[in-house]
Amino acid sequence: MGLTSWGTLSLLTLLTLGCMVATVWAWPRASFSGPRAAGVRVLMLAGCQFAVLLTLVAALNAYYLFYGSWTDLLSAAGGGAAQAQHRPAGGNAAAATRVVRTVQAGLDPGPRAEHVPAKDGQVERLDIRGVRTGLSSEAYVYLPPQYFQPAYAARRLPVVIFLAGYPAADRLVWIHQGHVPADVARAQAAGRIQPMIYVMMRPTVVNGWDTECADVPGGPQVETFFAQDVPEAVSEAYRVPRDRGGWGLAGYSTGGFCAAKLAMLHSDRFSAAVSMAGHFDSLLDPTTRDLYGGSRDLRLGGNLIWRLRHYPAPPVSILVASADTGEKTFPSARRFMRAARPPLVVDKVLLRSGGHNFKTFRKYIPPSIRWLSERLRGE
Repeated sequence: MGLTSWGTLSLLTLLTLGCMVATVWAWPRASFSGPRAAGVRVLMLAGCQFAVLLTLVAALNAYYLFYGSWTDLLSAAGGGAAQAQHRPAGGNAAAATRVVRTVQAGLDPGPRAEHVPAKDGQVERLDIRGVRTGLSSEAYVYLPPQYFQPAYAARRLPVVIFLAGYPAADRLVWIHQGHVPADVARAQAAGRIQPMIYVMMRPTVVNGWDTECADVPGGPQVETFFAQDVPEAVSEAYRVPRDRGGWGLAGYSTGGFCAAKLAMLHSDRFSAAVSMAGHFDSLLDPTTRDLYGGSRDLRLGGNLIWRLRHYPAPPVSILVASADTGEKTFPSARRFMRAARPPLVVDKVLLRSGGHNFKTFRKYIPPSIRWLSERLRGE
């Protein structure tokens, strides 16, 4: 059973109820006096409290998606935090990506017999292997129906790279929780957006390590992976724009920071980005470890607010999606918006209230897609 599955939560709930019933039944039977009776009652109370706490923690984790699998939970605890890496392909771009399988667009990732790509669109899974960084990751790419239609055979459609938060262990988080293909299909049917290609990924390329999309000194070069390896792999597999005007990014939480950071630091590749409930300053905590090798300059270089105050602003557009009340990253977003100046363009989608959870993130996705559609251009 998965860490966030209903089966796990149901089992924990049943165990908790069973513990309570057993305690009520056994309590009067432990009425004998002496240290032994006191010890038995303490153990019964401690066992029930532990069961209740475990159930609550599991429910909170399922709601907020802190850890989506047992593997990520163990990795965060220090077990099996191995780097997803392979030997670089020696400059052979043909080895950068491979289409693994296709899945049905929408909420159900399983293919159906009546599925027609030119009518329904299609989600394809890619294995991306960085020819520069040696890092590996999978991506799910939503191709709109137009991609398969003869009228668009010579068109290069704009690309949006979606980056989830950390750790986002569910590889299909943008489909299962984000409903991106379904939202896109509805918006396209209503004529609100242009056809675009959506590359859905996680920023976690090293299990148990929130790298904040940084090039870590002596460690994984995650910034380079997403700024160079991923766009080149996508370009190899699909008809996509050759110009920065057709490339954008979007993400929530850590993925939102990564989206804004990659756009600002690599404006030669990306022209627009959306940060949904993302922070804009560099972090150091137990999940990030030491990202900067003790270098103050590297840490400040990853602080987008500091960069706006000390470096020329990049020629990109950023959409800040956040909430005035209840969003822990809003103070950082507010400082970023105050520091913004041309040629950087900053727009905003602000809710009156909303927590740092997927229930709120879902509200940002449709307007973010429309905003990106208005700014990106194909060829």
